[in-house]
Formats: sequence, C-alpha cells, structure tokens
Amino acid sequence: MSSEVMNIAALGRPFTLGMLYDARRDELIPGLTLWDKNSLKEKTVKTSQQTSHFEVSASDSIESKSSLMDIEASLKASFMSGLIEVGGSAKYLKDTKKFKNQSRVTCRYNATTHFDQLSVIQSETMSTQQIEVIKKGTATHVVTGILYGANAFFVFDSEKVEANSVQDIQGHMEAVIKKIPSFNIEGKVDIKLTEKEKELTNTFSCKFYGDFILDRNPTSFEDAVKTYVELPKLLGENGEKAVPLKIWMLPLKDLESNAAELKREISAGLVWKLHDALEDLREIQMRCNDSLHDTVAKNFPQIQEELNKFQNCCNRYVSDLQTTMAKKLPSIREGKEDESSVKKLLDDINKSPFSHEKLDEWLDHKEREINVIRSCVEMMEGTKIVHNQSELDREVLAAGVDEALCFVFTSLQSADPGLDEMEKYLDLVKESTNEDPWYYSDEVLTKMREKAKYFQVIAKSLRSDSRFRFLVAAFTNEKYTGATIYHYRNGILRTEDFSKPDIPDVETVTDRRDLLWYACDLTLDPDTAHNHLILSERNKKATDVLEQQSYRDLPQRFGYYNQVLCREELTGRCYWEVKWESFKVNVVIGVSYREMPRKGDSDQSRLGGNKLSWSLRYVQIPGSEALSAEHDNQNHDLPFPPAFPRLGVYLDWSAGTLSYYKVSSDILSHIYTFHTKFTEPVYPGFGIWDGSTSEFGNNSKSWVLGRSGDPTSERTLKAYHDGKVWEGPFPSDGCKRVGVLLDWDLGTLYFFKISKGHNYALYRFETKFTEPVFPCFWVGKSGNYVSLRFLV
Repeated sequence: MSSEVMNIAALGRPFTLGMLYDARRDELIPGLTLWDKNSLKEKTVKTSQQTSHFEVSASDSIESKSSLMDIEASLKASFMSGLIEVGGSAKYLKDTKKFKNQSRVTCRYNATTHFDQLSVIQSETMSTQQIEVIKKGTATHVVTGILYGANAFFVFDSEKVEANSVQDIQGHMEAVIKKIPSFNIEGKVDIKLTEKEKELTNTFSCKFYGDFILDRNPTSFEDAVKTYVELPKLLGENGEKAVPLKIWMLPLKDLESNAAELKREISAGLVWKLHDALEDLREIQMRCNDSLHDTVAKNFPQIQEELNKFQNCCNRYVSDLQTTMAKKLPSIREGKEDESSVKKLLDDINKSPFSHEKLDEWLDHKEREINVIRSCVEMMEGTKIVHNQSELDREVLAAGVDEALCFVFTSLQSADPGLDEMEKYLDLVKESTNEDPWYYSDEVLTKMREKAKYFQVIAKSLRSDSRFRFLVAAFTNEKYTGATIYHYRNGILRTEDFSKPDIPDVETVTDRRDLLWYACDLTLDPDTAHNHLILSERNKKATDVLEQQSYRDLPQRFGYYNQVLCREELTGRCYWEVKWESFKVNVVIGVSYREMPRKGDSDQSRLGGNKLSWSLRYVQIPGSEALSAEHDNQNHDLPFPPAFPRLGVYLDWSAGTLSYYKVSSDILSHIYTFHTKFTEPVYPGFGIWDGSTSEFGNNSKSWVLGRSGDPTSERTLKAYHDGKVWEGPFPSDGCKRVGVLLDWDLGTLYFFKISKGHNYALYRFETKFTEPVFPCFWVGKSGNYVSLRFLV
C-alpha cells in the first residue's frame, strides 16, 4: 500500500500542507513538518477550483451521512470507533434523530474555491533532519494536497408524530426543501409557498452545521432560506475564509524506506458489520426515546427509571464497543493482528443481551407495559396522577377531604430479567432474575381493567364533591399483582383492596357515605322533557316555566305532565340525590321503564300512575305539605319529615328495592322503600309543577291574567290559557284594582282596570265553558310581599 496516495475527507480537522499524519490511527501530528515555511511556500502550487452544489437527503443513517460527505470506508470505521474528533460542518455526522417517529430531511450546500498542492518529487533526497523526523515519528503520510471550500448542512426535523405519518410528512418536507435554491433571486430572498406548505414549514425545526461563521444560527425554515442565500458571500471575495475539505497525502515510505507505514486497510465487509451493529443500537436508542417521551413514562417515575437504566446500559455497551474498536483498528492497520478478532467481537453481539433481537424484545415488553397502563389510565380520564408517597399524603390529608380512593399500579417495579442480564453482562450486578412479565397475563389485564372501570364509575359520580379525592399512583405491593384500589378515610388508609360496602338492610342504613359509593352520574334527556321544562347546567337541572317551549314533537316527549326522564338506564346498585328550590306545588321523583306512556292527560302518563313506574310525590299547598309513595296509581301517604330540602334515592335493581331517604349532612333518614321485581332497566325521572304552570293557565281548564316584572324594571301584562301566552303593556300609572266579568253562557271572561269610577279594558278571553268555574288567585313568588282580596 506504500505507493498509493491517500485521499480522505478533512472532517473539520486543521490540515495544512506538509503536515504529518498517522493513517493507522487517523491522527494529525501537529508541530512536525518536513519543510520549513519558505520551502513550503516555494513548493506550493495553487489552482482555482470554484464549484457549488446543493443536494437533499431524507436518510439519517451513518452510511447516508458518510456518502453525503464523501467519506471512504476506512475513515468511516475510525469515526464510528471514536478514533477521530470531527469539527465544523462534520459535526453533522454526530447529530441523529431523537425519535424513531420523527421525520427528518437534510440539505447540503457545498462550495469549493481552490486547490493547493506541494510539488514533491518522490525521488528527491531527504536531508538527515527530515529522515530523523520520519524515522522517530509515528507518521505514515505527509499532506501534499488540500481542496478548500466549505460545507453547510441544514437539518430539518418534524415534531414527534404517529408512526404511520412519518414517511408521508418526510415526503412533503423533502419536496419543500428542494425548492430552497429557487428562493434565491439574484442574491435576494423570495419565498413562495402555498398555504399548505407554509403550515408544514411552521412545524419544522432547523439545526445548522457549517464551515461558515454566522451571526446567528437558523432555527426555522425561513431562517434557513435567508442563511442559504448569504452563504456564497461568507467565503470571502477570494475564498480566503474557505477551510480544508479534501486531503491528499503521500506515504512517507515513498520518501524514506524506514518510515512507519499503513500495512493493511480495514475491509469493507468489516466496516459494514460495525455500521450495522451501531445502526441497530441507534435505532434502539430512538425507540427508547419515543417511550421516554410517552405521557405514561412521564407520569410514572418507575417506568422512566427503567427506560433510563436500559438506555444507560445501551450507551455503556456502545462506549465499550467503540473503545475496543479504537484499539483494534490501529493494530489491524499496523499488521499486528488480522480482522478475525474484530469479526468475532461483532458476531458475538448476536449472542449477548445486547443483540438486536433481545433489545427489541425488551422494548416490546416495555411498550406492552406502557400500553396496559395507558388503557387503565384512559379509562380513568380526569383523575390526578401522583408521583410519590409525599404527593399522595398531601392529597389525602388535604383540608376538607374525608374520603379518597387511589388506583394503585402495584407491579411497575417488579423484577426485570432483561435488564438484570444486561447489567450482569456489563459487570454492574452479580445476579439476574427470571420472572414472567405481569403485563402479558390475560387474567391480570382483565382484573386491572375491571378495577379501572369500577374506579371511574365511582369517580365520575363523586368527583364534583370536594370531600372526595380520586387519584392514580404506582407503589409496589406484592399482595396484589397489576393493580388495586386504596381507600383512605380522614387521611388514614382503611383498606388496600377497596370494594363498595354491602347494604344488607336498606331501611336501617343511616350513614350517607355508605350509599355515596353507589352514586351514579345522571343527565336529563332533552328529548323527553315536557314543553314547560327548561334544562340547564349541562342537563342536570330542570326548571318549569310558564311559556311553552318550541321543542320538537317526539314520541318519547311527555305531552301533558311536566316530566322528564334521564338518559341513563339503570340496573345494579345506584344512588342519586335530588334537591329542589322555591315554591313548588308538586315534585315527583321516581323511576320508570322505557315503555311508560308519555302522551295524554290520564294517570297512565304520570310517574307512579301506572305499572311501569314508581315515584315519591311531594305536594306543597299554602299552609300544608304532603308526602306519598305511588305505583300503579296506588298512593301510600307518608309522614312528612321536617326540614326536607334534599332527597336521596337508592336503587338495588337485583334485590327489587327502590328506597327514599331524607338527607341531612351525612345522615340518612329512611322515608319509604318499594319492594318489587324489576324486569328491565329503569330510567330515573322527575316531575315538577309550579303554581304558575300547573294549576293556573297552563292547561285547557284555566284562564289567567297576570303581571310580570318588578318595581325596578318594565312590567308586562300577560294572559295565559292552555299553554299559550299573550303579552301586552302594563298600565303606566299602575293597576291596583281589577274588575272581572264572566259571561259563562257567551263564553267570555273580561278583565278591567278600575280607576276613579272608570273601567279600562285589559284583556278578554273567548271560549266555550263546559262546566262551572272557580275564581282563584296566585300571589307572586316566595319572598315578594303581595296580598289579594275580594272587594264585591
């Protein structure tokens, strides 16, 4: 090999003509030269060589980068083994994608300016001093030619994306980046992109590696274009700012027979083996990064810790491999050993814990574990995740928190045979373990998901109650594989395997907290709401109003009674509470089957008035209150408990009981229990009739004239009949006395304002009366001071 001139990439290293080089270690030897400055100047021949080139690459492998930088195989082996430290634009070689699920496109700008060479005659006689330098040194070559210029690499990365989008996004990125040279119009930037392309480029990040000195490195696509346009100017007018790109070197053996020499090059096959081994490990690292940035890994330190440990083991292994290769390569090049030991080293990777197959399998297992955890966490959406015992204590001991449930992943720190084997191989631990992964057990997975669903049902119903706290955590507990639920009461752990308390006797239960675990989250169904009900607060509240609403006429909508059903069909054990406000004539709370009649004014369409529904009815009329339970139109009058603002309802569908309780703080007082046999799911329902909607003007059997508004706002005169409302101006000077004239035979009902002996018409109803009528009053709303009396 001694007569061959060597041609290598400079890779940002400070080469000069006449410099000595050890090709066995790919190492510059600064400070020594065969010629003095004057001799070098005399022997130097400079030739102009001005070129420029632009290319785009969508590959991020070591091979594609080496090809982009024109690096030959042996030098690539030295770089991969860590023998050389690159600089300038060559630092691009060390930049790799962080994530596997990430698109990357690189564009390279390359310019050359001139070529310098030494006119060295191989047969020229060396001086004694020159021979001494050659013989005593380790150099194998002398630099005789340098091609000057500069490289610039713009590395564009997408955000982390879904795996199935990587190639598609990369294709669009490549198409846009190839347009960069076209944005240079006579040295000025003119970026023309479609809106879709602009949207895409806004998601790019940009890194710059170059042999140019910039005021500021570009970080975006627009910055990159502006920098690209300026690059030719940054080389200087005469290329004085150019750097070495390609190096030609003459073997010293051609000048002095006793010089050190490069006896053997590294074969292409060995370089490829090393390349494939490092690429496999790099792919594993990227895949590990994908998992490290998963929200599950971020939320559970145990997962992150194991991924970091795995990554550190891989880094340690790569470092050890490179250290060994850095020793082996010079020895092979010196002829002290052949390639067999290195081939064996690389072949042995496949027999080690760091084989691609085993590393891939470990990540498969970890991703499986992450996905099992994710499936449970997603079922418990909205639940806070605590990361350690201190955070958990802070939550369960918080002021005002009486009850706390914590869904605990119990096996995240179980033994990991794969990691143990890696650490043992690296002499980090002495013993390994052998344990089947819990996350591949169908039985464990099924139980975990059942617990997560069970947990979420409770949390969804009680999360709005500040006295309850719902959390997710991970703590090792070998008694429960996979997961369990911890229950805290008043900050004290009551059980590590929570289940709802049994309710053996619904008529004697007094602790509201026992029933709250069966709380269900109910929403009213707008399609069933009567036209005089308005739903609000995300369909949690119903309000009766005088004005008929313009709801669609649907078969499931109640047509006569002011009632509404919930969306949810209930079986099993369920508990809910109802409260009402203001003056109400009727409140009905019950359950019904889906087929309950909805139309007509008979009792069959009223909650409790048929065989398909059960209800508790609260009736308030001036001066008295009444409570009754009703099923199939059969009433059971009940004693009325004092101070009755909230009602608890507990359904035990399987046991056939529907129980009602007065709720006072956390104390329940039993009111009534229906005993039956439910044959299909039931729907909770409500009925409400206000004095303004049920008995007065809201049906075909009453006629009302009234006033709305208060003294501070504009008042309106309203007439009501059969759900219809007429509005008119209220007399500006007030109206303290009203006359009413009924002509039953003619079917007219007149209302007059009486003032100073004169009558002023207010409104006239025209109808056909079919039975005697009864005069009546409705006196305002609760809290307003109003009185009415007959004058004649």
